[in-house]
Amino acid sequence: MSEKLLFIDTETGGLDAVKHSLLSIGMVIWEEMEIVDSKEILINDGVLSVTREALSINRIDIEKHRQTALSSSQAVDELFAFTGKHFPGKGKITLAGHNVHFDAGFLKAFLAANNKDFSKYFSHRMIDTSSILHYLYLSGQIGQKAVSSDEAFAFFNIEVRGRHTALGDAIATAELFTKLLGLIKK
Repeated sequence: MSEKLLFIDTETGGLDAVKHSLLSIGMVIWEEMEIVDSKEILINDGVLSVTREALSINRIDIEKHRQTALSSSQAVDELFAFTGKHFPGKGKITLAGHNVHFDAGFLKAFLAANNKDFSKYFSHRMIDTSSILHYLYLSGQIGQKAVSSDEAFAFFNIEVRGRHTALGDAIATAELFTKLLGLIKK
């Protein structure tokens, strides 16, 4: 069984995808139980609508970010160059992540603001490791309710390099997914 997935994680300026800025997106290509490529894109949408709470979690220095991040149009180009390299003409891309609908909501709003239709490129079907963990807990396959990313990474002994960076969390989530598949195969 060969399946290629795009794991994503985002760092955002807040919790509202319509109101707050998408600051970064981490992307991980997962195929046949391995991470085969990854990329992080820092985004300066020209507005940088952020909350103090969000910046305290993701620890983004907004002034430094303003100077180093790509413009929205450059970020869109980078996003599609990366996905196009790995998913050339293969139909819609399946997104995966931890609470992936949150990240997909920000990606959808960002693309819409840049005149791109999310549904043209990405499937409405997504793989969510948080939901998988909840199912495994309820079915008795794991003995601890570990549905938050912090709980899951600790439970499965996953070292997160760059916690609360989009790329660090996307890589750790892809590693978590691989461990979950290994658990099921036992």
